[in-house]
Amino acid sequence: MEEFSEMLMRSTLHDMANVLAGVKGILDLNPQGQPISPRDRQRLGAVLEEGIGTLERCRHLTMATLPDAAPEAGADWREQLLEELEPLGTLFRSGFTLAFEGAPEWDQWSGQLLRGYVRALTRQVLHYAKGSTMTIRFSVDSDAWMLRWSPAPVLPESLANGAANRPVDICSHWAIQVGAALGATLACEAGAMFVRIPRGGPAR
Repeated sequence: MEEFSEMLMRSTLHDMANVLAGVKGILDLNPQGQPISPRDRQRLGAVLEEGIGTLERCRHLTMATLPDAAPEAGADWREQLLEELEPLGTLFRSGFTLAFEGAPEWDQWSGQLLRGYVRALTRQVLHYAKGSTMTIRFSVDSDAWMLRWSPAPVLPESLANGAANRPVDICSHWAIQVGAALGATLACEAGAMFVRIPRGGPAR
């Protein structure tokens, strides 16, 4: 078996085991014979949504494909992103604030591909805002998209270049691969994580 294929299989099994453990934990804590509370039902839905996202990322990684990158209007793109971030907010008991800064004429974003990348990066830093609010600021010009996550005091080890013992979950693999396809550059400064993405489109 090729090393990359084995790595993906092990990572997927690890992540899906966590999903099933999360579902089992919610059910075990629910009083026997009682219906699931609205809060636990929400948590259960979030765990399953994350599991579905893991399988989708693994499918793309295995087949060496990327999601749709067709440009979308900024306001609609961010509204969809906020909906897709809701399961993470439920799991981490956190909220999100999305803010756009820049000229309206450049407010076009690269569809599901870029939303998926933002979700994957957010998953890596959201623990810094557990129980509070993560702010994501978006700006754009003729050359690049720029995003800023706060709070994010340090670059997560899962995203650091050359990390010898980098975590092997599917989400971090996905963030690294899509970031490379987009030509993204990551950095941390003044308590925030920044990413700059050229607007030339992904290298497929």
